[in-house]
Amino acid sequence: MLLGLNLKNFAIIDELSLEFGERLNIITGETGAGKSIIVDAINLILGDKASTDHIKSGREEAHIEALFDVSKNSIVRERLSNLGFEVKEGELIVKRVISRGGRGRVFINGSIATSSILEQVTEGLIDIFSQHEHQSLLREEMHLVVLDEFAGLSGLRQKLEELYSSYIALYRELEEIGKELNEKNKREDFLRFQLNEIDSAFLRPGEEESLEEERKKLLNAERLFSLTNESYGILYENEDSVLDVLKRIYNGIEKESEYDVTLADIGRSLERCIVELREIAFALRDYAMGVYYDPDKLSMIEARLQEIKRLRMKYGATVEEILEKRKAIESELKNLHRAEDRMKSIMEKTKEIEREVQKCAKELSEKRKKAAIKLSEAVMRELKEVGIEKGVFTVGFEQKRLSPTGLDRVTFLFSANPDEEPKPLTKVASGGELSRVMLVLKEVLARVEGSSVLVFDEADSGIGGAVAEAVGRKIKRLSQNYQVICITHLPQIAKFADRHFRVVKNFRSGKTEVKVESLEGEERVREIARMLSGFKVTEKTLEAAREMLGEG
Repeated sequence: MLLGLNLKNFAIIDELSLEFGERLNIITGETGAGKSIIVDAINLILGDKASTDHIKSGREEAHIEALFDVSKNSIVRERLSNLGFEVKEGELIVKRVISRGGRGRVFINGSIATSSILEQVTEGLIDIFSQHEHQSLLREEMHLVVLDEFAGLSGLRQKLEELYSSYIALYRELEEIGKELNEKNKREDFLRFQLNEIDSAFLRPGEEESLEEERKKLLNAERLFSLTNESYGILYENEDSVLDVLKRIYNGIEKESEYDVTLADIGRSLERCIVELREIAFALRDYAMGVYYDPDKLSMIEARLQEIKRLRMKYGATVEEILEKRKAIESELKNLHRAEDRMKSIMEKTKEIEREVQKCAKELSEKRKKAAIKLSEAVMRELKEVGIEKGVFTVGFEQKRLSPTGLDRVTFLFSANPDEEPKPLTKVASGGELSRVMLVLKEVLARVEGSSVLVFDEADSGIGGAVAEAVGRKIKRLSQNYQVICITHLPQIAKFADRHFRVVKNFRSGKTEVKVESLEGEERVREIARMLSGFKVTEKTLEAAREMLGEG
């Protein structure tokens, strides 16, 4: 709901404040008084492009400020929150400053913004019926939404959107698996080659270290044999070997130990040394007997080490890492086979949900077409009441590729004359006709589109008498569900006002002054009388005005 509008240095207005009522607000005034300036200001509040032409002559800046109550409009509050604007007590305050310097400013709830952000925030908040501006019903994409709401198909449409979303998700998953499977055969051959290459090497943990040790032993076989064989000789085999000398010492100690028991202990220790040295000597002998240079064995070991090195360069830094790589390859091969099974499962699910989507889309399309006939009939009946007796309104259907909204592209079509082919609403030439068509649609659709404020600037263009009365009644009925602001020059419409404003333009000291007066009681009677008679107000026109207001 638009609570108030404040203008300063705007167009021909010095300063102006308007407080709107929640139902039908009527704005009247003589031709050229500046009534449509109010509509221009509202357009700017909705994000229209500003111009220095909007600034009053002799001033540097123009200010436009609007106060909205959005406490019952969760969509706008959510937009504000998502865009980072604070919402206090359900209020939306929009301010625009237009400067001759060319750098205008936009404020939303006190925070700086841009006109594009302003347009996002206020989208659908106000519908203005004037020169095709800010009319949600002129956006073709809204026609399908409106028709579905009129037919009570929102639930079915939501079901279709959810089914379609699931279908697309499965379809994309199928595409990904398809890509995997396209590469599967090549990948599988490559993985099997790697697996066979590793398996055929019969690698064992620790094998490389063991082979390196054996290789070093073979390369140094002569030195090792010479060392161990010579050591064996010194310890045991040679004449006067170490063990021979130790035996002689032991025998002497044993012989003389009867004279000193301490020598007996030493003798026993020496005996243990002799036993250990004999074992060491025999171990050296056995080692020397087993060590010899074998060129064939060395060649085999070096070939094996080279093979391991080649595999390490491809699969890992160690034999253990190569064996881990083998496990990973084996796991990937299993997953490739799982992908085939998964694809079969998802294909079945996709076909099943595709059938559900098609069924739901067809059901939605059939119900839309039935509802379109009812909508057309309802609009046609109402068109006669607003002076478009021969008007034709239809809902055009065009089948399109399946989408989340179904199979239909819907367009509202209108012709003022039965011998002319109905055209999209956007191509309706007459502003007055368009406003009346919109008025009828609004009444038929009630609160479908969600706009909370309706502004009519040309609803009475080219009509009068009984038709004007019918238009007035329709606007009045609309105000039961919407806040309506209507600029009119017809008393048949003005009489229905819940709040009546008059725009007055005066010339003082060579300057133009515009003010807006809120009319009540006798002032309102005189304004209706002026509208009935023109400039001269008589007792007769005053009486007629009182009678008319009594009817309203």
